[in-house]
Amino acid sequence: MRRESKNLKADLNTRRSDLLRDKLLREISDYERHLAELKLNGSHVNFTMIQTYKELISARQAMLKRLPVHY
Repeated sequence: MRRESKNLKADLNTRRSDLLRDKLLREISDYERHLAELKLNGSHVNFTMIQTYKELISARQAMLKRLPVHY
C-alpha cells in the first residue's frame, strides 16, 4: 500500500523567487533602454541588434510569467 504525504504544501523559497523577479525586471528595463537608444540612433540602424534585444526582452518576460506568485 502506498503512503500519502499529509503535507502537500509546496516548499518554495519565496526569497529566492523575489531575487530572481528583481533581477529579471532589471534586465528587462536595461534591454528596453538599450533598444530605445538603438532606435533613436538615426544615422545607422542595426536591425540585427534591435531583433536581439526584442528577443531578450521577450524571453525574460516569459520567465517572469512562470515564476510562482505569492503574497
